[in-house]
Amino acid sequence: MPTSRFARLVLALALALPTLPFATPAIAQSVPRYWIVPDASATVAAPAPSPAVQARRALRASAAPSERALAPDARAALADLGVVPAVESRWLGAVSAPLTPAQHAAVAALPWVRAVRPVARLTTAGGPVLAPFVAAPLPAPPDAGPSLPQLQRIGADALLDAGLTGAGVRVGFLDTLFDFAHPALAHIAADGRLVAVEDFTGGLPQSNYHGLNTTSVALGDAAGALIGPGHGATVLAGTTEYAPTETHAEEDYFVAGMEWLELQAVDVVSVSLGYSVFDPGEGDYAYADLDGDTTPFTRAADRAATFGVVVVVSAGNEGNSDWHHITAPADGDSVIAVGAVHPDGSYASFSGVGPTADGRIKPDVAAQGTDIVYARPGGDYGFGGSGTSFSAPLVAGVAAQLLEARPLMTPMEVRDALRETATQAGTPDNQLGWGIVQAPAALAYATADEPAPTAGWRLFPNVTRAGAPVTAETRGPATLVVTDALGRRIATTTVPGAGRHVVPLPMLAPGVYVVTGGGAPQRLVVVR
Repeated sequence: MPTSRFARLVLALALALPTLPFATPAIAQSVPRYWIVPDASATVAAPAPSPAVQARRALRASAAPSERALAPDARAALADLGVVPAVESRWLGAVSAPLTPAQHAAVAALPWVRAVRPVARLTTAGGPVLAPFVAAPLPAPPDAGPSLPQLQRIGADALLDAGLTGAGVRVGFLDTLFDFAHPALAHIAADGRLVAVEDFTGGLPQSNYHGLNTTSVALGDAAGALIGPGHGATVLAGTTEYAPTETHAEEDYFVAGMEWLELQAVDVVSVSLGYSVFDPGEGDYAYADLDGDTTPFTRAADRAATFGVVVVVSAGNEGNSDWHHITAPADGDSVIAVGAVHPDGSYASFSGVGPTADGRIKPDVAAQGTDIVYARPGGDYGFGGSGTSFSAPLVAGVAAQLLEARPLMTPMEVRDALRETATQAGTPDNQLGWGIVQAPAALAYATADEPAPTAGWRLFPNVTRAGAPVTAETRGPATLVVTDALGRRIATTTVPGAGRHVVPLPMLAPGVYVVTGGGAPQRLVVVR
């Protein structure tokens, strides 16, 4: 599994295995121990296990395992601080070590350290709280400034408040020219998260920076000016569009770019391009070609989705034109096509409409596509941007947030989570599809584990604010235990019998927690 998926694997394993039976050497207990969680750049593949272990995994494993170890440079950096690892987990790709307050501060300041978390301590029973929960507060979300409304319209601001920025998720873009030196995007390269930028047009000269415009909406991190929902993601970008002309050569560029991104192990691809009418003599598409199986653009996008890539595309801006319909590749049956709304939530008439030629509802969902704040060349910002080119990267950013929280979601599961929680999920139409994205509800949908019929209990809601209680519905007496992502028990509560019971919670930091009490575990998403 590529290193970019490491951060997602950490969360998945921690949620699936709340308590891991590590064998630890005896060390002095006077200095508290902490888990040091690195980002992907500071890890390497762990040595292969024995042939016997590999044979057992081949026989019984449900997925190919990915095991990480701390890279030599990172290990040397810890040694320079006098930090001696006590336990190294190849499953979590993290190490634990005793840290003095000074070492804690120094380790947390290392650029490749994602988190420094206390290791759980054994305590005796005697009260509802089994172990003290002392979590370092997340840094305050950056000031989104004038870009806040475009985040609020789809609820992406709430996920940012919860600390979800797409960290550990690889997001790719296909567009015109990009500028990752722009102040809104410079953080990506500075953090070592800009993997590659490729030009598939052969370097044809152009001055169109549509790629800069669209990536900034998804990835921007300029406090007070522009914040994107996926600004913590790892990024790749490919120039496949030559803006001065519209020729069928761009089909080749697009296919090459999409295959390149898939081979670079991207998790999400954002495409703010649409094709229907070409230059004179090139030959246009007909509406009948938008059947999900005909145009090379659509076939490439759908193929990427079958390989596990979440593909988010703009619906096109032809709603007021003679064409009127969505454009390729928005007709793909496995892509998430995004329409546009005004800030008040009403349909933007330029947004391309469905259905596809074979009768499927399109677009899938919608996001704000007018009055958009975006980056412009020269370090400048635009206000009042318009087009589905902007609504699509907003949704791609939310997809990255969802994958950060639920790493094992398939492209269709991401699409379903967005669709089934959008504003008109019960009555989809061919203007806005299933409606405007509601990111917190989509996250709750994605992280909610339905209990087995005999589980005897269920948690309501699956998303709560920090410090707010939740409700547990039980069929009888039950003991509910709350654990964090590293398996530390946070609290326990006993409910006396059948019915719905209000369950108080300690002041939890934003994040994803596991609540167990019989049957399948429930996941609880805490937002600020």
